[in-house]
Amino acid sequence: MVPEATSNAQVKGASALPAEWQAQRIGQQPDSQDVVTTPVPAAPDKTSAAPTAGASPAGSSASDQRSDSTGQAAVERIFLPFGDSTAVAGFWSGNDFLLVADRAVPMDASALKDTGPFSHASVQTMGNTTVVSIHFDQSRELSLHKQTGGWILSLVHPQDEGAHRSSISPEQRDGGLLYPLPGAGRVIEIADPASGARLLVAPSSAEVPGPVLTRHHVGYELRPSLQGLVFAVESDQVEVRNGDGGPFLDILGKNGIPLAGGASGRVADDRVDWAWLGLRALPSPMLREDYRRLWTRAAMLPPPQRDEARLAAARAAFAMGDAPGARAILATAIQDRPDLASLPNVAFLQAASELLAGNTAGAGALESPEAGADGVLWRGLYMARSGGNPKRAASLLAEGYLQLRDYPEPLRQKLAPEIAHYIAQYGSDEDRTVLTQQDTPPLDDLTQALLTLRNGDQEKALGMFSHLAASKDPVVSERGNEEAIALKLAMKRIRPAEAATAYDRLLFAARQAGREKDVRHGLIDALMQAGEWPRALVALDKSVELFPEERVSLTPKVEEILIHLAESSADEHSGADTIDTVAMIQSHVDQIPDGPAKGRILAGLGQKLMAIGLPGKAATAFERALPLAPDETRRAAWGGELAQADIAAQRLGQARRALDETADTSVDGDVASKRRVIAAGLLLREGNRDQALLMLAQDESDASLDLRGRILEEQRKWPDAVLVVGRLATHALPETGVLSLSQQELALRLATDAARANDWGTLDRLREWVGSRKMTPERQRVFNLLVTSPEEDLRRRAEAP
Repeated sequence: MVPEATSNAQVKGASALPAEWQAQRIGQQPDSQDVVTTPVPAAPDKTSAAPTAGASPAGSSASDQRSDSTGQAAVERIFLPFGDSTAVAGFWSGNDFLLVADRAVPMDASALKDTGPFSHASVQTMGNTTVVSIHFDQSRELSLHKQTGGWILSLVHPQDEGAHRSSISPEQRDGGLLYPLPGAGRVIEIADPASGARLLVAPSSAEVPGPVLTRHHVGYELRPSLQGLVFAVESDQVEVRNGDGGPFLDILGKNGIPLAGGASGRVADDRVDWAWLGLRALPSPMLREDYRRLWTRAAMLPPPQRDEARLAAARAAFAMGDAPGARAILATAIQDRPDLASLPNVAFLQAASELLAGNTAGAGALESPEAGADGVLWRGLYMARSGGNPKRAASLLAEGYLQLRDYPEPLRQKLAPEIAHYIAQYGSDEDRTVLTQQDTPPLDDLTQALLTLRNGDQEKALGMFSHLAASKDPVVSERGNEEAIALKLAMKRIRPAEAATAYDRLLFAARQAGREKDVRHGLIDALMQAGEWPRALVALDKSVELFPEERVSLTPKVEEILIHLAESSADEHSGADTIDTVAMIQSHVDQIPDGPAKGRILAGLGQKLMAIGLPGKAATAFERALPLAPDETRRAAWGGELAQADIAAQRLGQARRALDETADTSVDGDVASKRRVIAAGLLLREGNRDQALLMLAQDESDASLDLRGRILEEQRKWPDAVLVVGRLATHALPETGVLSLSQQELALRLATDAARANDWGTLDRLREWVGSRKMTPERQRVFNLLVTSPEEDLRRRAEAP
């Protein structure tokens, strides 16, 4: 074994090598122009489920060298003179790269001393087997390709590109499995230097790269290899021997479980479903045997060596659909070694187990980008169960739906209906096509009904849902009822209040069927459509109490409900109802993120606090709302409300400051008018009546006329007061019809002002306008006294019998 060189200067010391080495010194010659190199992954992490595949760079030319830390040229390619017909296998064992040949080849590794990465090489010959071991201080990526007389082993650099790795699929033969291997040599048994495991190495004289990732099977594993195949046999029943065209695996004993040729199938190299979760389409007896074997092995190993065995046992439990068992094994492993939880494969398996066990809150790691495209099915399932975007979740589920074909039967039966229902209900037209592809699980009646609904045939879908609702299966019946209620509401066959009642009655059955969360969502939506906002908020609180993970996803509904409660008019509530509404808003408003919507809620809360006589608390609400105003107009309006609350709370200085800080000359219309009235009211409180009147002189709004009238009444300027209050009455009193209590008060007020001004013309017109309309007895008596002139009183007395 010698470093490759391209000049005589680089071959110093060649005479010290054996003559047969010098005769086979291919490294002194230019490489073949048609050489194809194949990279091997870096040395695997012992705790990882599978080594991470590296880049695929091509080998550099024979003259390629780089300097080491001493400034000398570091050899990055070496020639191994195994010969043309020798079968070779190459693979990692910890930080050692092993090359195993099926014949004795005497080699001296001294030529590699102090040459760089390949310096720590050793050769061991055992009978007709040669093992070359090269130790690396850190993980390196390698490539191995054949040349005349032997093999070239090279370092691989990130900027290089490599060839595609081939895949070897087993074939069912005579009750066993044959792994086709061109140029297959004899099977060699060695002990793994890193773990002590029994390895059966199948070398090849042709370039045949092995798998990139570990493939787990019942009783054995097919480990990653750069060249040839490497089997780690764990069961005494599994035998690996030379077959016709490659290594042949068979089961010893009459009661052994047959080997499954398609066990790995399409998911052999799927690093999530296969290497991380241990999923493959094995029969239930094989899954149970795999779990028993792995669990027993984990229990028998010394504590320091249990990590990978425990992870394998957890994967086996998960494959059987035993999520609680997988969780328990992982919890024990992580308790003994906490850093395991930070490994992507362990975190993903733990999250998937939590999701499968119903703990959606503990499955957040499924969103990790570490899983790549292979994890879309589990990311979509997590998103669907956690209340994420339904369309996005359905798209992810559809993208990974075909993976279910290669899942164990117990897990497939558990997941396939749920995933199919979700895709049928929320998926796009393209997403739904995956449900009808070949080799997919058969569609149940509910999926067919949901597809019928999505295709636009509501009547037929309603009939199908009603049929499901009559099923004797309580789970099927509940879902049929649930979908029928939603469809009837959409078709306006029932009112929202009726739908809410129906959902409420369905809650117990939904709890038994595991659908309570979805039914509560329907109940909340129906109550919101019915305008029953307090009941909707109570129902929402109950849902969050039962399903805490729903808090974030339900926040938009909380926001919508609070806006309606905050902006409802006073006429919609009695005093007690307003107090209850205030309490509801106060207890929920901090769940809403800061923004314009929260500002609207706080401003509405301030108005309701003013209505129940709590101006100090109202001012606090308006102060919190101001920074959240979406524009200057809204900020000016809320600033005026804040000033009004401060005035009512006898905080005149703070009211003045609120008006000054929210002033905006660009604001006009109702907002500007209301702010003028509030500012005039503040002047009035400060004793500046004339300034207040001057400020309101050109404002004809009802609030302005009301305040001007009151100022004039305080000044006993009755004729002027009659003119102002009269204009207010013209705006506020209807031409005909019943008068409200406030309208009766306004009529009585105008009559009082006119009587004090001796304005009998106004009193006569007022008597003719509203005198015949019904008022409360006391108001009627006073009004009649005010609008009746002395002459009219004498005439009535004369006409009396």
